Amino acid sequence: MRRTIITALSALLVLLAALPAAAGIRYTAVTTSQGGGSRQSTTVQGWVEGGKAKVVFSESGTPGLKDGSYILTQDGGKTLFLVDPKEKTYAEWDLDAMLQMAGSMMQSIQPLVNLEIDNVKVEELGEDAGPTLHGLATTHRKYRTEYDMRIRVLGMKRANHVENVNEVWSTEALNDVGLGIWLRSAPTTGFEDVDKLVKAEMSQAKGFPLKSVTTSTSTGKKGKQSTSTTTMEVTELDRGASIPASTFEIPADYTRNDSTLPAQQGEEEDGNPFGKLFGRGN
Repeated sequence: MRRTIITALSALLVLLAALPAAAGIRYTAVTTSQGGGSRQSTTVQGWVEGGKAKVVFSESGTPGLKDGSYILTQDGGKTLFLVDPKEKTYAEWDLDAMLQMAGSMMQSIQPLVNLEIDNVKVEELGEDAGPTLHGLATTHRKYRTEYDMRIRVLGMKRANHVENVNEVWSTEALNDVGLGIWLRSAPTTGFEDVDKLVKAEMSQAKGFPLKSVTTSTSTGKKGKQSTSTTTMEVTELDRGASIPASTFEIPADYTRNDSTLPAQQGEEEDGNPFGKLFGRGN
């Protein structure tokens, strides 16, 4: 009798293992930034099921993020983990804490460095039907953000007028919130006041972007301009992907190590001394 029960249980386990994994979304997205004679490219592969998401950096053009590392969430992006499979470590990715740290660092170096942002303006330039992408209808929206930035370092002043034009082709056919940890409409400048206005203006946009293009132009007092362009495009999309539950789990033998989080390294680019920061979603 005991052997019969064990045999039955074994057969049940085999049957459960043979069941198909849950259907979800698998995508590949490529982000390219170029300007000032340089070019950076980041390629990610994402798996999403509802609020669960995993985004693997198959090619990372972001300082501090290794190829093969990935971001993981099980609650729609409220909690993010950065996982390093080579080191078998993981850490909680707390963007708010990083921004607070950056703000504290700026305060600590005053009055050596003084930064002022004003005359912020965000406007919608238009909305129309976009092309069909990956078999999905899209809406095309265009926005412009402008602001004046003045920075003073050891008595030396520099002023720039910054204009960002952002175009987004989004679809409402995708509603898994886990997509928001990478596919997001609102660009991030790294300046809190500017980002709040941009997010407020673009919050009316529905759906997730399948493509976006942001052109940033910085103009100095003497009229000298520098321009950079950042393009994000979903190159592959499978809405019926078979995704094992283990995809969204951190392996049991991985060690938590929050000290391994990469610093948000700034790059003086296009008049923005802080470079680009990650956004957390729409």
